Amino acid sequence: MKKFLSLIALCLFLILLIKCKEPFEPEIISTPTNNLVVEGFLNGKGLTVIKLSRTHALSSGTSLPESGATVIIADQNNAEYRLSEKAAGEYEANIVPSSSVQYRLKIRTRKGMDYQSEYISVLKAPIIDKIGWKLENTGLRVYVNTHDPENKTWYYRWEYEETWIIIPEYQSALDYKQVDGGYEVIDRASSNAFPLACWQSEKSAMILLGSSKKLEKDIISMAPLSLVPYFSWKLARRYSILVKQYALTAKGFEYWENIKKNTETLGSIFDPQPSMMRGNIRCVTNPSELVIGFFDGSDVDEKRIYINNSDLSQWRYDSNCAIVSIKNHIDSLGSVFPGAIPLYYEGNKERVVAAPAYCVDCRLKGTSVKPSFWE
Repeated sequence: MKKFLSLIALCLFLILLIKCKEPFEPEIISTPTNNLVVEGFLNGKGLTVIKLSRTHALSSGTSLPESGATVIIADQNNAEYRLSEKAAGEYEANIVPSSSVQYRLKIRTRKGMDYQSEYISVLKAPIIDKIGWKLENTGLRVYVNTHDPENKTWYYRWEYEETWIIIPEYQSALDYKQVDGGYEVIDRASSNAFPLACWQSEKSAMILLGSSKKLEKDIISMAPLSLVPYFSWKLARRYSILVKQYALTAKGFEYWENIKKNTETLGSIFDPQPSMMRGNIRCVTNPSELVIGFFDGSDVDEKRIYINNSDLSQWRYDSNCAIVSIKNHIDSLGSVFPGAIPLYYEGNKERVVAAPAYCVDCRLKGTSVKPSFWE
């Protein structure tokens, strides 16, 4: 009897304990923020794009573009170049800056708040010497080599865009249509044929930095960029990567390094704690307001390479494209359609061989429009 009463008491205690629990939201998540975020730089060799947005509470999970602003790049001689808003919060213009003139970014928001950066010079980015790759324990690593023969750069930043081709595992000569009570297999019309190839692209998400300041010469050797994990479909056929290289000032490098630490290395009590991400942009209307962003200027050097699956002796990719054979009957076909696509008949059209849709229609993974650069 005592054991029974003890068990009941324990159950009641657990019920009360569960009811007393309340969800806890850290203050950093629930506290709303509204700081201006400025992303972009003065491009010395092409289109200049400046993105404006507002910080938000982590719980909202949505980006807040800053639309309707007046964005101007002004030089020290009082010449001004206005950027046009092409998409929500994205402003752009073709400007041809001079390396002998300094420039600053000026912003006026729709609510009349004024912001401006310090004056900056447009740096010259050294030429990329080589984009190479090597196999590591976890996959294929792409790296970059570069140097400045004049020993003037010292600080670098990179971005990349990967593109890979997708070849469907199977071609389909059949189609299906819905009829009363199920599905019926029919011949596929030529106008409804699936593309023979598609392409998918992905831009770098990590902040990629490098510095040669501690070396005697301004040389960057095998700085790691993209890592393609083993068995990734990116290298199932043919893969390409375009690398863009920018030059940074010491202040710019420090800012990006700070951003990198705050966004990529936090996660435990032993990691570095978040630090204030102040750049070179301030609010003129309210000097105490925090502005997140760093305006700098650099021309861009870029280089592209291709890697074929045939170049990799150890690379294997499992497409998970198992085919099934099913009785060609209205009652049976409903077990695989519409998730699968019929390929061909077996026997005297008594059975139908089908495959998962993503193994036949590559548009489910990418676009059938061939990139202009693809070789």
